Amino acid sequence: MGNQQFQKTPFARLLIGAVLGLGTSIAPLVLLGFGLATFNIIRIVGVQNATAVYGMVGGITGIFLVITSPLGGAIADKTRVKMGRRRFWMVTGSIGGALSMLTFTYANSVPVLIIGYCLANFFYGMVTLSCYAVVPEQVDPERFGRVSGLFGAAAPICVMIGQAILGIYADVPVQQKLLAIIIIQVIGGLSAAVLIKDTQFTGTVEKKKSFGEGLKNFYPSIKKYPEYTWALLTKLFINVTNAGLSMLTLFYIMRFHLGEGDIMRVMAYQSPAIMLMVLSGIFGGFVSDKIRRQKPFVMLAALITGVCMIAFAFSGSVTFVIVGNFFFNFGFGMYTAVDNALVNRILPSKENAGKDIAIMNTTVNLSSAIVQFIAPMLIALGTKLMGDDGYTFFFLMLAGFSILSALVVLPIPEIGQSENSK
Repeated sequence: MGNQQFQKTPFARLLIGAVLGLGTSIAPLVLLGFGLATFNIIRIVGVQNATAVYGMVGGITGIFLVITSPLGGAIADKTRVKMGRRRFWMVTGSIGGALSMLTFTYANSVPVLIIGYCLANFFYGMVTLSCYAVVPEQVDPERFGRVSGLFGAAAPICVMIGQAILGIYADVPVQQKLLAIIIIQVIGGLSAAVLIKDTQFTGTVEKKKSFGEGLKNFYPSIKKYPEYTWALLTKLFINVTNAGLSMLTLFYIMRFHLGEGDIMRVMAYQSPAIMLMVLSGIFGGFVSDKIRRQKPFVMLAALITGVCMIAFAFSGSVTFVIVGNFFFNFGFGMYTAVDNALVNRILPSKENAGKDIAIMNTTVNLSSAIVQFIAPMLIALGTKLMGDDGYTFFFLMLAGFSILSALVVLPIPEIGQSENSK
């Protein structure tokens, strides 16, 4: 094992740096999904082919990230540089992400655009991962909840600011908008690296494992660390429910016969729900730390999202769906904050935190791929079984995944209970 010199960042400074890094690395990818990527694709293939190409780009990127994100986490854990492995990838990820985004922005063919999009997701994901990984490494466990709550607020707030800026400069060409996003992210990522202290590697001696041995130990032992797998399953199930909301646009068309303008207005009515998600995440994080209980919050939040899916299934008006969306954001915000704190607590080791967190994060991409694959079949089956638009059955199935998410939390040890030694 190489020699390491541990440095701990003052809590407030770490919080500011990590929130900057998180918000500015997650927001660009979210903002791309709000039309910027679509318009850039239209520039290359035209309006008529944009839908098909956008779906292909999203599908390829999802598969790419499911494979590469855990590998990236493992590489980050094994990085040995004097500036510290987390800071190194905050800088490298920001610069690599900027170059990838430039490739995406000025691509003149679909293959080049896909390469740029995949790499931008990978490198920005490395910045995000590094900001998450400093928590189990440098923050006291009794503060995990409040930190996760504030982390959960970082991305939505940055996205809201980004949306406002894009709205103000709506007439600016899409490529100039993308350039502005690139510059802001580089500033945020580098600022995070400056503010956060990191473990410095000062030696060069480390016994290398064989490829087979490394592959065998890539996923934490289910027998030795069962709570890790339970935590991964609860994330996967709740993310399947959340991914199902990508069908809301088609739901509005099929059940309520709304046009494009009406749907855009409905989306605008729902946008304040983001702040409710932020507030519930901060509240859940702080209170769970205070009472030293995480599982009740995670289970309650998952059940709230399930009830919302049932409400969507039987909704007879758009207003009912909008109200349900607010409750869903409340539940999902609390779930995300407290569950992230729970994950930080049950990670098998600090040494491999990046890899283990990256494996957890692949549940987002995996759940999205699952929903995109099964949604049309579930809706068609629902139409056949229930004789309606198919969405009653679809949302009831999503409610089932929320309930499963709550149930698989039960075997995870609570704070203070006996756990495997890290």
